[in-house]
Amino acid sequence: MKNKYFSILAIFVLTLGLYGCKDYLDINYDPNSPAADNLTSDMIIPAVEMNIAATYAYTMHVMGAYNVQYYAQQAGTPNYLNYSKFNVSGSDTRGMYTQLFQRALGNLETVRKKATDAGENGVYLQAAVLRAYAFQLLVDAFGEVPYSEAFDITNAAPKYDNGEDIYKGLIKELDEALSKVNNGDQVATSYIVPSKSLNSWIQFANALKLKLLTRMSNVSDVESEIKSILDEDNLPESDIEIAGCWANASGQANPFYSEEKATWGRVQHNVIGNLALIATMKQDSYTDPRLAAWFEPNGSNEYQGSISGTNLSTAEDKYNSTAAWCETKYAYNTPVIFIARAEIDFFIAEYYARKGDGSSASKYYSAANEASFATAGVSGADGFIKAFPYDQSNWKQSIGIAKWIALAGINGFEGYTEARRLDYPAFGSVKASDMYSGSGALDLTKYEQGKLYTPFQRFDQVGDNHLLERFPYSESSTASNSNSPEFPGYLTPIFWGK
Repeated sequence: MKNKYFSILAIFVLTLGLYGCKDYLDINYDPNSPAADNLTSDMIIPAVEMNIAATYAYTMHVMGAYNVQYYAQQAGTPNYLNYSKFNVSGSDTRGMYTQLFQRALGNLETVRKKATDAGENGVYLQAAVLRAYAFQLLVDAFGEVPYSEAFDITNAAPKYDNGEDIYKGLIKELDEALSKVNNGDQVATSYIVPSKSLNSWIQFANALKLKLLTRMSNVSDVESEIKSILDEDNLPESDIEIAGCWANASGQANPFYSEEKATWGRVQHNVIGNLALIATMKQDSYTDPRLAAWFEPNGSNEYQGSISGTNLSTAEDKYNSTAAWCETKYAYNTPVIFIARAEIDFFIAEYYARKGDGSSASKYYSAANEASFATAGVSGADGFIKAFPYDQSNWKQSIGIAKWIALAGINGFEGYTEARRLDYPAFGSVKASDMYSGSGALDLTKYEQGKLYTPFQRFDQVGDNHLLERFPYSESSTASNSNSPEFPGYLTPIFWGK
């Protein structure tokens, strides 16, 4: 498998003026080094945002999108075939884990200290939000990671904290940071909020709290905490994203585009649409307009998705052809969305669904789908809502499938996380092996719309009719930490999925 991960992170760095996402200075430094004293929060915050974006919008996006059957492997190409088989190893996640800890969280420790010493409460809030966002990604991937002892420089083997404890700690950190800010507090330069609006960071914090609390709702009574956020009524009205700064040049473009779509240095296209997603969006009586926003039609000007667990190298000629399948439609300036407005409305819909208020849940379900269509830049949300109506008696299925589709155009890792948490879409009775024998033709008409399916070749430790419930602990952590726990197994859910 190719790995240009480190090269892309080496150039996704900060710029003092937010005129473009261009390389200016690599700050992958030891946050406890005296060199940190020479750097300001206006320099570090944009770099941290880019470090998270590069990890989240490329590596985590790809891993998640294959594992939740948004993507399949292009005919004859091998690069992500293991992910297509629901197989992620501890070596696969080394770069992801290291970059989130060292480049993001490590550098945020410097910002937190500087902001505390200087009494810069707005900057401290920024650091708290980005720290919570990065730790949330790590928990959602691994379940347990170092947290409470993670940045104690006297401790070479920090303990791994339980994911639920980390979530609770992050909410406390966000509440603490929010309690300190006052009107007039200044914030640092940022790609996510180029206007330097303090209230936009408050809204980001509220949206992130809503996300964390909703994911805890299966295992904790958090109704009052969510109600408090909704009563405050200060959530983002649009997507929280990095947009408008990307350029069509190496090191300056959207991370996924740079790796999988750009023309510089490319020799093959790897990522195509998966049958599960595309066939669910393209039914006999309804075609989702977002399909054309997210995928290119194939060589026959049709939308056709392939199956997981194979690159069809032994299929008959019409299937063993790159022209048979739909490639992703990404541009150099596609925004990197940290939290979409659609996600916020889906979380609110879930809050009311859990309370048994079907009318309010339906209202926000519709709003979420309308927001998803707006993000995709297409109209027609009413048609989707008619084809996929909200059903309070099966609210997890309604929200789960609609959210699975919506997140396909936002980030694959988020879609993978929510599918594991909500258990929708569920697995059907048809497997990839029912549609393909390993040679010759495929019978894709057997697929059950709105269902996941067991890949043609699947990772033995996951088995049939199961998602990979978690990534194994990263080798970059376990190799150097004597306190790293024994891996609980690929089928052990993250705490919010139990």
